[in-house]
Amino acid sequence: MKMNYKKSLKFITLLIASLLIATASAATYNMFMNATVGVTATELSFTANNPDYTTCGGAITDNNQKVTFSTMNGKAGVEAIYEPVKITNGASAAHDIELMLDTWTGADQTNLYYITITMYDGTTPKGDAIVLYPTSEGTSVTTSGTVNIGISEEWLVEWKVYWKGTASVGVDSVQVNLLLVVQS
Repeated sequence: MKMNYKKSLKFITLLIASLLIATASAATYNMFMNATVGVTATELSFTANNPDYTTCGGAITDNNQKVTFSTMNGKAGVEAIYEPVKITNGASAAHDIELMLDTWTGADQTNLYYITITMYDGTTPKGDAIVLYPTSEGTSVTTSGTVNIGISEEWLVEWKVYWKGTASVGVDSVQVNLLLVVQS
C-alpha cells in the first residue's frame, strides 16, 4: 500500500488544529456569585445631648448615623460653647474612630475668628481638637487623629464658635461638614 504523505500531513495538521481549538474552548467557563444581604445593628451612633441639641436645632437621622444642626449660632464678639451631641459605642467591642473635616465654607470668612470641635470622655479631650480658622486667621487642624472609643463609652462633642464683633446677624454664616470614620 502506497502512502500519500501530502494527505497524511494535511490530516495531521487538521488534527492538531482541532486539538488546539478544543483546548482553547475548554479554558472558557462561567463562574457565579450569590449573596444574601441583610441588615445588622449599628455599633456607633449619635445621641442627643439636651438642652444644646434642641437649642442648636439638632436632628438625628439615618438610624442615628447622621446629625445636623440648623440653628447653631454664635454672638458677635463672644465665644459660644455648645455640647449638642454624643458619640455612643453600644457595641461589645472597642473601635478606632477619627473625626475629620469633610468640607467647610469658612476659609474666606473675614468675620470669624474660629470654630473648634472637640470630643470629650467626661472632661478629658479625646484626640486633637478640630480647629477651623479662616485663611486670614491661621492654619486649621482638620482631624482628631485616630482614637479608641471603648465598649459602652459615650463621648461628648463640643463646639466653640467665635465670631468677630464685626459679624452681622443674618449675613455671616459658614457651613461645616464633618465625617466620623469608624476604622475598626
